[in-house]
This record gives sequence, structure tokens and C-alpha cells, in this order.
Amino acid sequence: MYPTRKTFSRAASLPLAALALASGATVAATVVAAAPASASTSATAVKATETDFHIALSKSSFKTGKYVFDAVNKGHTTHALMITGPGIKMAMTKDIQPGQSATLAVTLKKGAYDVFCPIPGHKALGMNLNIDVGGAATAASKSSGSGTSGGSTAGSGGASF
Repeated sequence: MYPTRKTFSRAASLPLAALALASGATVAATVVAAAPASASTSATAVKATETDFHIALSKSSFKTGKYVFDAVNKGHTTHALMITGPGIKMAMTKDIQPGQSATLAVTLKKGAYDVFCPIPGHKALGMNLNIDVGGAATAASKSSGSGTSGGSTAGSGGASF
């Protein structure tokens, strides 16, 4: 049989790199090679401004990929931000007090998503966006608590994804 290969985390290899530097060895190639990989996995920032009782997104169209939503509570009551859809089981910020913010990192795949405030009653009061993520920008709609929806733009609560 083949011997078992042990794997080490990047953090575990840092003391080894420091030891190699102290002994005069060159490790710059390892550090430089790691930089492009982290750059290619960076996420797109999206500001989600929450007021009483509305959500506005800073972007109006998106493609599939990684995103970090910065939820800012500009209202007078506690809010939060939750996203549900393909591949997302429970993506939700902590409760956000007025004047505070929280971030939420998600990977959006092709499909329909719901972006809303999970505080009881807030979704029904209008803090709900239904979005469709795909290769091309598509219209999104703001959904009321009754389940009906109508087309809208980012300025009036919807966004194209």
C-alpha cells in the first residue's frame, strides 16, 4: 500500500517559512504564487441599505459568483438580512441595531433567490426582494407579504441579478 500523506494548513507552514528565512533559504516564490489565487477568489461587495420597511441594493445587475453583502440599518428598528435560494441553506446576518451594519458572504448560482429581513413581520411590510440570478441581467421584483409581485427597479426596492 501507499504511505499516508500528511497535509498541513497554511498557518502550520508559517513557522517553517520563518525558520527557512532565518537559515537563508528563499521562500519568496511560495508567497508570490499564493497571491494570484486569493485575488481570483475575491468577492464583489454589495451594499444593502435597510430602512423601515424597505431594502435597497447598491447594484442593479449581477452574474453568478461570490458576493459580500454589507447590510446597513438606516431605520429606527432592529433589522437583519437573510438570503435563500439555490445552494444556500441558512445565510443570515445577526440582528442589526439602528445605525449599525453586518456582512453576509454568499455564492450566488443561477436561479431564483429571496433577499429579505427575517425579523418577524418585516418581510410582509415590504422588506423582501425576489431576484433571479443568471448569465444575463433579468428583472427582479419586490414582493409583498401576500405573495404577489410586480416589476420594479433598484430605486424602488428591486434589483436585477
